Amino acid sequence: MIIKNIKKKWYHFIGLLIFLYIIFYKIDFFKIKTIILGANFIFILTAIILTFIMLLIQVWRWNYLKKIQNIHYSFKDSFLIYGAGIYFGTITPGKLGDLIKILYLKSGGHSTGKSSVSVIADRLADLIFLLAIGYLSMLFFAKFFMAEIIIITIIILLIIITGLLLKNELFKKSINKVFLWFIPTKYKTSLTLNFQDLIADFKIYRFKNYLILFTLTALAWFFYYLQMLFLAKSLDLGDITFTYLAMSVTIAAIVTLIPISIYGLGTRDAALLFLFSLININSEKTITFSLLILFMSLLYGLIGFICWLKKPLKLNLNGE
Repeated sequence: MIIKNIKKKWYHFIGLLIFLYIIFYKIDFFKIKTIILGANFIFILTAIILTFIMLLIQVWRWNYLKKIQNIHYSFKDSFLIYGAGIYFGTITPGKLGDLIKILYLKSGGHSTGKSSVSVIADRLADLIFLLAIGYLSMLFFAKFFMAEIIIITIIILLIIITGLLLKNELFKKSINKVFLWFIPTKYKTSLTLNFQDLIADFKIYRFKNYLILFTLTALAWFFYYLQMLFLAKSLDLGDITFTYLAMSVTIAAIVTLIPISIYGLGTRDAALLFLFSLININSEKTITFSLLILFMSLLYGLIGFICWLKKPLKLNLNGE
């Protein structure tokens, strides 16, 4: 069974192979040990504290979205559910496990459509922000990322066009018909109602709500970039500016979305090696910095795992 799973998801190990190649052929592994021992652990501790601040902002954002839908949870429960979503997101491709938050809301008596709205809006806010900053960052490095710029331009245009067309009743009916065409007959009634709930609840959000949503998103990402700055300072990466660092880690984050690695191993390292080499940061410090980012991701997952233990969800596989 294990061998079958490995064969089925072989592409997830491409990043690991890239990482091993970098470790054994591109850097002096023993220098990394020296760099880690010489790191400023006060700065690393500060970066860890910023992880909790980011998480609190994200939970606050999700709670805000839920309350607009008249879905009320205490901040503590929202924190535990959000954390459980983070845990399952870290152990599933494309962070799809994060959608377990929908099941938590369903268990509270809400329909799938209603439960999906705040979760999807929360995920989209981060994705749109990441693509927007990544797009601007790639424009700075345009000669290296022309293909990626074209792809992201198409994605952004599709999001904008879809958002505008969702106001059109004919378009919504067409989407509904296409959606239902793929659904088995016995599930059509339930899923039609859920789809209608999804569209109806998205209409609840007004311009003011979206403005607050993206303000909180930008705030959470600011603390993420600040976290990256403290990690960079802990290793003394030189004269790298906040802007250059933010652009680099954003591009690296977009690269890790490609489902060919586990926890971004290899893909993130390769992206940072290339971008940092342009300003003469040595390979060993770059890989150590990348490993610290991995450590922060694992810490995030650990917090999520604790949340899952505190508030586990009994999965009903029969579903709606």
